[in-house]
Amino acid sequence: MRNYPGHLVILLIGLIFAYPASAQDTSRTQRLPRNIADSTRLQPDSMRKQSDTARLRRGGALRELFADSGKLTSSDFQLQIEKTYLVMNNVGNKSELGLPVKLIKQRQADTDSMLAVLKDNVLNNSAALNLRNLQVFKTLLLHIQVDCNEDREVLDSTENKLIGLRNSMKTLVGDTVMRQLWRDSVLRQQFAPQLKGMREVFRGSTKKLKESLADINHLQTQVSSNVITTSQLLDKVNALLSTSGARIFGKEHNFLWEKDTTRLSASARHSLGKAYDGERKALKYYFKDSSHKRLYLLLIGVLFFIWLYRNIRTLRRMNAMNSFNHLEFEYLPHNYIVAAFIMMFAVAPLFDLQAPSVYIESMQFLMLVILTIICWKKWPRRLFVYWVAVVILFICFAFTHHMADPGFWQRNWLILLNLLSVVFGILFLSQMQQHLPMRGFLRFVIILHNVMNVISVLCNMAGRVSLAQILGSSAIFAFTQAIGLAVFSKICLEAILQQIVASRLRRHVQGRLNYQPVLAGFRRPILFLAVVLWLIVFATNLNIYTAVLQFLGDFLTNPRHIGNASFTLGGVLLFFFIIWIAHLLQKYVGYFFGDTGSDDEIHNKGQRSRLLIARLVLLCVGYLLAVAASGVPVDKITIVLGALGVGIGLGLQNIVNNFVSGIILIFDRPLQIGDVVEIGDKSGRVREIGLRSSTLLTGDGAEVIIPNGDVLSQQIVNWTLSNNQQRLEMDLTVKGNADMEVITSTVKKAILASGYIYESREPSVLFTKVYDDGFDLKVYFWCIDVSKSGEAKSAIMILLYQALKKEGIQII
Repeated sequence: MRNYPGHLVILLIGLIFAYPASAQDTSRTQRLPRNIADSTRLQPDSMRKQSDTARLRRGGALRELFADSGKLTSSDFQLQIEKTYLVMNNVGNKSELGLPVKLIKQRQADTDSMLAVLKDNVLNNSAALNLRNLQVFKTLLLHIQVDCNEDREVLDSTENKLIGLRNSMKTLVGDTVMRQLWRDSVLRQQFAPQLKGMREVFRGSTKKLKESLADINHLQTQVSSNVITTSQLLDKVNALLSTSGARIFGKEHNFLWEKDTTRLSASARHSLGKAYDGERKALKYYFKDSSHKRLYLLLIGVLFFIWLYRNIRTLRRMNAMNSFNHLEFEYLPHNYIVAAFIMMFAVAPLFDLQAPSVYIESMQFLMLVILTIICWKKWPRRLFVYWVAVVILFICFAFTHHMADPGFWQRNWLILLNLLSVVFGILFLSQMQQHLPMRGFLRFVIILHNVMNVISVLCNMAGRVSLAQILGSSAIFAFTQAIGLAVFSKICLEAILQQIVASRLRRHVQGRLNYQPVLAGFRRPILFLAVVLWLIVFATNLNIYTAVLQFLGDFLTNPRHIGNASFTLGGVLLFFFIIWIAHLLQKYVGYFFGDTGSDDEIHNKGQRSRLLIARLVLLCVGYLLAVAASGVPVDKITIVLGALGVGIGLGLQNIVNNFVSGIILIFDRPLQIGDVVEIGDKSGRVREIGLRSSTLLTGDGAEVIIPNGDVLSQQIVNWTLSNNQQRLEMDLTVKGNADMEVITSTVKKAILASGYIYESREPSVLFTKVYDDGFDLKVYFWCIDVSKSGEAKSAIMILLYQALKKEGIQII
């Protein structure tokens, strides 16, 4: 009994903790229905244990549901495998070297062999090289240098692409997902087929990538070596050219009347043969390397042929081939196939400004053959015989380049060719007056040709045989090239006129064309092109073209300074040249659509408006291109524009107002070319809408020039904005009949019979005054063409007089 107080304390603590639990159970039991509560109290212990087990299972499912989601699943690994496959396939496909690199490999192999030939000739056989050989070698080395620079750019870009692919492969190696996949044996077994295929793709892609990088690096090394060799050979060739000039002007042989004591040894002949063989191989390489330029040339000829054939087909379809009779056509439209070849061979020098002289001579020879064909039946018989003689001289002079050791007879043969050239030059000049265009230019060239042949004879007699060969061949080549360019210019003018005639027929314009202003507009730019082509060929045959081109390039590209502003003469000339071309095109673009600017040919105002917009676009594009091509810095342009803004604010307001008004007139089109308008107190037909002013052609033939600002600032009465109709009014006084219906019907019938009015709009006859034996009338009718209102009134007045007279009615 001594422990009774301690047991009592423990019992009290247990009751305290048991009471809340029993209270919760009681409240729970009270909330349930009675039968459910009783059944719950009667559940055996086994059921309670099963409930506890289910509760534990539900808790485990919840724990799995809200577990860490960062754990990778099979679908994640599968997705990563697919991504890896795509990357490796991309690397494998893009690692394949394309066609440009394969072409570079082939070209560099040819360049290696060609440089070996040039190196052997320039370094070991320089004494046997003449000026022609050196010019060919220099031209070829310049081409090789340009090709190597272009190849280097392609190889560098290809290398950067391959390096990017290699970096993408490195990211695959460091991918954590793929590492986890490789480390886990269960996952490796699960994805074994995919991993096996991936391993094969990886090996193939890396192998191909390494091979491509190795090929690119090898080609880069090869290109770099060729660039170095080319630079060294160019320096050597330039040095030889500088000494060969003095050698040409120096005495090479004895005077012609002296005994020739120089004989070539066997070694010298072998050296000359070696130099000739090197030149032949160099030309073969050039023709192979520049084949794409001849494709462009062929494309020009095909396009020119299609242009001519399309116009000729239009003329034949409309039975209008006789429309050329008054235009004095000589070569077209019947010889359009041969004309396309002449176009192609004439512009050949423009497609390779650094071509060797042999290429120029071959193109020129082909053009001479075509000229002989086209001029056989076009020229008088005597002029054609002289031309054939000149062609034979051309062929003979072409072989004089290969005289290695000109002796006494060879030098006399060269003198004979010079004298024959002078004779036939004079004869051709006397017969060509009425049969070839550009007669002033041809006269200058033939006189120059004769003078050069005379100098060639003197140089030959003085022992300067190489100089005599160059002067003689250059003279005959310049002569024949000038004749070919004269025919070329005539064909161009005839092609333009043929386009105008065909376009006019498509638009159903039947008026006679005054073609002289058209020819005058196109003759100057065609002459400029012909002179440029002739100068290129002439300088090439004299073997000074490369030096002249280099001098002009340095002179035009040398920076010059005015204060802080820097510019080049080439940029300035290019700026004005592009602007000149833009103005030329906008001035003559209408001719190619049959629009010669004549006021009598305004049939389609919409086309005139479109041409006006095209001219504006050409001008804007031309000025933008001129600014961009000139290389003027943008900040300098900003300064100029700022100064121009101040000038506009002070004194150029009216000019800018007229300019902006002209643009508004062009695009808003309140009036169009051909409209009959009244602007202020001026009336007439709109002849031209320019950027600064517009021109009205009055009925009296005067041309009124109105600033565009004044046009928009005044009220415009446009009689032809939506249609050409005009309501006309006539006042009549008649007597002799008091029957209004008879007078009305007679007047209406007479007006309808005139053919100048719309039959759907019946004329109106109003009686304004009534007399004992007559009436005052007002007659209204709609004329079909506002420009023929005067003719309509006159014709209707005559018809009214005749019709009323038959009814016994007089017009007072």
